[in-house]
Amino acid sequence: MNNLNDPNIREEVNKQDDDDDAPSWGGVIVGLLLGIAGIVLIFYRYQQFHSPGNDSISITKIEMLIYKVTGESIWALIAAYALVAVAGFYLAISNFSKLRSR
Repeated sequence: MNNLNDPNIREEVNKQDDDDDAPSWGGVIVGLLLGIAGIVLIFYRYQQFHSPGNDSISITKIEMLIYKVTGESIWALIAAYALVAVAGFYLAISNFSKLRSR
């Protein structure tokens, strides 16, 4: 006999409610796009700073803040974009593995 006051049944109901952020194919695609964008930005900024004859470098305000705070180091910007790329690929891989295990 199923009784809603049974503690075992309440735990099963609570487990279903805890999974609010279920993996989806959209999460996989967003993760891949974020990872690819991080890689593209690494390449673009590296080329922009190391291009001979390119005197005008246009970066956003938040990039300028990171650049100035770290002692005008391009490697800090590259590290920030690498972190974005790694987070994106991690999101894609974790969502994909959770989807495949279902």
